[in-house]
Amino acid sequence: MTKLWAHLRLTSALTLCLSCLEGCSLPNAGPLAGEVEDTKGVETINVTPELALGMVQQLQKDEQQKLSQALAKLSNAQPAKEYKLQPGDTVDIALWSFADGGTTTQTSPLATGPQATKLGTFQIDTAGTITLPYAGRITIANRTPDAARDLIAHKYVKLGLVHSPDITLNSSATQNGIIVTGSTGEPKVLSWNPGGITLARAITLTLGNGTSTLSENSALDNSTNAISAAIIRNGEEIDLPIPDALNRDIFLRPADKIIIKREPAVQVTIIGGGINRAGLYGFSKPLGLAATIASAQGLNPNAANSTRIFVFRQQIDQKPILYVFSWKDGRGLIAAQRFPVKNEDIVYVAESPIVPISRVLNTIFQMALPATIAR
Repeated sequence: MTKLWAHLRLTSALTLCLSCLEGCSLPNAGPLAGEVEDTKGVETINVTPELALGMVQQLQKDEQQKLSQALAKLSNAQPAKEYKLQPGDTVDIALWSFADGGTTTQTSPLATGPQATKLGTFQIDTAGTITLPYAGRITIANRTPDAARDLIAHKYVKLGLVHSPDITLNSSATQNGIIVTGSTGEPKVLSWNPGGITLARAITLTLGNGTSTLSENSALDNSTNAISAAIIRNGEEIDLPIPDALNRDIFLRPADKIIIKREPAVQVTIIGGGINRAGLYGFSKPLGLAATIASAQGLNPNAANSTRIFVFRQQIDQKPILYVFSWKDGRGLIAAQRFPVKNEDIVYVAESPIVPISRVLNTIFQMALPATIAR
């Protein structure tokens, strides 16, 4: 009876196997290579080393053009207008007067020459005015610092309180200052300097106590961030890689805003039963397909179909593109090494066609093993 039961179990397993192989959909981790290539509505391109090299050269050309356009927008072909004081700015004011000479004694010396009296630090109110001792309210908004100084000096001349008055005025132009924020050590609002300020200096002044750096690092095990500086000018955002932002003399303008960004420049989805570690990966710059796959711990030697590796790329107002690679020979490897993977690309490594069949066979053997032992 035991032998009969074992025989029936083995027969049932073999029958199930034949049924699956003939008519059932075999289990697999995603579509097989042939099914991917049969996708409708896409443009299929077999990638050669020559094609991949041309794409690398085009990518370098596009990046250089993008940098040139950004630098042109940031150039100071038209010099910035002389700064005018605004409501919210603060001013330090000192009143100078010239004391007449006279006799002096050891007990009562009489000072001679210019004498300074600090009047104080004042913030320009919403009406554009400040209130000074004895002089009262004076409107200085929308005037240059020199014009405001002359106006205050003239006011004290009319009062006749001091002899030959003069004014020094130092302004802290925070309203038209440079805002530096984002992924930096110490976000700040830098007062506008009439002599100008460069982008590199503005960034350096916000690094705090030196514990923050602008080196590329990883917040995730599989993500490498790119560091860039976004300059907001007249409502337009202009992005620069951090090396260019620091190495070039780029002069800022009043009220510019700088945002330091720390994020992947390229994010790629790597999936398929033939990959060792599927997932979403970030990179600081475009990598070749081979390096991109290596970041996912390479192909699974027991499952991957290396004769068909795919890169799926969406295009605005155009057909999506399906790039096809074959690693059967050295040319396929060279093409994969050169081919630049772009942001939002999908890399798909299909399983070998034999893998689903192997799974079914393994299932059969697992079912048949107890029957064999029973016999």
